[in-house]
Amino acid sequence: MTQDDPAPFPPSASFSVSPLAPTPTSDPILEAAPRPRPERAAWPLGAAALAGLAAHLLTVGTGGELGINLAVWVALWGSLLLWSARRHGQTPTREGMTLLGVAFAFALTSAVWDAPEQFHFLNVLALLLALVLGAGVWRHAGLATTATGRMTGMVLTGGMRLGYGAVALLERFLWARLRGTKSGKTTPWLTGLLLTIPVLLVFGGLLAGADGGFADLISGLWRWNPENLIESAFKVLIWMAFAGGLGYPALMGLSPTLFGRATESPEERGGRLGLIETGMPLLALGALFLVFLFTQLPYFLSGITLPDGFTFAEYVRRGFSELLWVAFLTLGLLLAAYGLTRPEVRAQTTYRLLNLAVLLPLALVLVSAANRWRLYTLAYGLSEIRVLGAALLVWLVLALAWLGVCLWRGTLRRFAYPALLAGFGTLLIATLINPGALIARVNVGRELTAVTNVTRSTPQQANVWALIGLGADAVPTVVANLNTLSRDCPPTERNCTTSRAFVVQRLKEEFGIARDPRVWNLSQERARRAVLELQP
Repeated sequence: MTQDDPAPFPPSASFSVSPLAPTPTSDPILEAAPRPRPERAAWPLGAAALAGLAAHLLTVGTGGELGINLAVWVALWGSLLLWSARRHGQTPTREGMTLLGVAFAFALTSAVWDAPEQFHFLNVLALLLALVLGAGVWRHAGLATTATGRMTGMVLTGGMRLGYGAVALLERFLWARLRGTKSGKTTPWLTGLLLTIPVLLVFGGLLAGADGGFADLISGLWRWNPENLIESAFKVLIWMAFAGGLGYPALMGLSPTLFGRATESPEERGGRLGLIETGMPLLALGALFLVFLFTQLPYFLSGITLPDGFTFAEYVRRGFSELLWVAFLTLGLLLAAYGLTRPEVRAQTTYRLLNLAVLLPLALVLVSAANRWRLYTLAYGLSEIRVLGAALLVWLVLALAWLGVCLWRGTLRRFAYPALLAGFGTLLIATLINPGALIARVNVGRELTAVTNVTRSTPQQANVWALIGLGADAVPTVVANLNTLSRDCPPTERNCTTSRAFVVQRLKEEFGIARDPRVWNLSQERARRAVLELQP
């Protein structure tokens, strides 16, 4: 082993390394104790530079919009990671490949659906989380049996490396080869690329400023005007820094987390609390849930009865979100209690029954939350936040059920990874059902059929602008029912925003213009065709 070769993990490490992968190394930026550093190499920096440049070319001039460009970039990123592994005869871990596939699935949603704003934000956040966590475990197996606290540390480590990873890649670059040292076959090409980029930037900008035709030819991919050449170069550097930070742990084979040693986990470390200290708060919480359920019994039996003095909006808004918080905090409390309890106490049947004493009444509390959601939809139809609330409720049910199984079996290390995948899957399925189109169909259908029930005495009126605000997926439904959703405004009424002519004009302004091919989206294309067929 040479001086720059990675050092192996201690034999007791719970994280195993792929058979063909290099042994893990310490992080050269944040480790206080002197340890062997990652090997110097030119290709990690080159891969990050290529990914950053591709990200700039796919997003420049698009106004931050996402479409097929996101799927293309994630596919390119995955190809670079696979190429780097193949280049060294390594095999990516199963968890790393799974998370890369999850990230690509979220990226594809931006090319197919025009998800509402909150769904879009959560999808992008989930994509980034999958990429960060997948890069951390790209060469290190064992995520499936990683404790929740350690997985949290892995996510925090990935976030930190996003900030300094590019600097670390620069420090590990083979700068000596640029000074004429004997090189291999790959380095001359990479060196030539690094020297070519600034030449093209400078001279391309000057030539574009001298000839308008040449500038128009490439303006879609790069803003070559001399005035914003520095701005474009800065954006490229930002993208390269992002790609470098994202790929740093995967390309250099670093340890997945900087927090704690690989052998540290709640199961192995254990806590100091006994059965009485842990059992009293758990038993009290279970009793509190039972008292709450007793007060809810009349509303369970009636199905639609509300407490005195409450409207449906007040009953659901003040109850549904609080009950979801109760479930989420209970999940965290049970995890914390397990980590603070002595290992010999955890193995006792009494401790396991205490966990069930909390989870079983909590299941009925979640039934109460589902009932409130049902009442709200009966009264007011669907909205984006209600669909998201239903998705969160489904994930909490799955996560708590799996937590109960792991607590009963004493295998809590197997909880975090399946719960994470369940969260990703729930969000993906909620996006696949096309929430924008679903909400539009349900709410317009309620108006067309003049739905009335015990929760409301007058038919619902769908708001055309609220439907349009759901995105392109709702546009075909709006166009098909425009006569119902718009109205004839008298000549004396000024600023009539619900007239057919005004709605058609706004629809054509927002959806009738062809989009940049890089941000092409199937739902946007369908909306554009539907809008262009409209008559004022």
